[in-house]
Amino acid sequence: MEFLNLALTFPTVIFSALLLVVVLFWAITLIGFADIDMFESDIDADASQSSGISSWLNMGFGGIPITVSVSLVVMISWLISIYAHKFFAYLLGDGTLFYILGVVMLVTCLVVAIPVAAIISRPLQRFFTSAETSQSSDLLGLECIVVTGKVTNTFGQARVQFQGTEQLIEVRAENNEPFTSGDTAVLLDHLKEQHCYIIAAKPW
Repeated sequence: MEFLNLALTFPTVIFSALLLVVVLFWAITLIGFADIDMFESDIDADASQSSGISSWLNMGFGGIPITVSVSLVVMISWLISIYAHKFFAYLLGDGTLFYILGVVMLVTCLVVAIPVAAIISRPLQRFFTSAETSQSSDLLGLECIVVTGKVTNTFGQARVQFQGTEQLIEVRAENNEPFTSGDTAVLLDHLKEQHCYIIAAKPW
């Protein structure tokens, strides 16, 4: 009950709500209705024009998808806020002062969480880097196994064996060609800007 009270009262409730959004996003991703790098094309397009995005990438999050980095920051901010709320709630006071100091606590937790999340994300970068380096013409013609519930011209993921390792890649289908989880397809083309492959059914 004490934990729920901390998680569902201001200021921690703000991070609790954000954490719920993160959990729902990853649940939808596991089901197959969202992509782990669904925002990457927009980030790449805006990075050169937005100093805020460039600063975010320069903090150490450049090697992983934005969805992963934001999820780490939200989760760590929530954890820090839980403990800060537990041990320093008596400092918040009452009335207007409570909300002012609560906002200060939220900002402090976020500022502390960002470098911690950047440190934690560093070991993860090699997984995403290896996946990116294999997304090239070297994979064209190889067979892949669809892992999402469907593949459309804007959504889909598949696994492919490349140089002895299994890679999870983004795939797309043209002409509404039907694919479901477990189907075998062939990689036909690589769309560099979209970071994905066009697939087609095996001709044999």
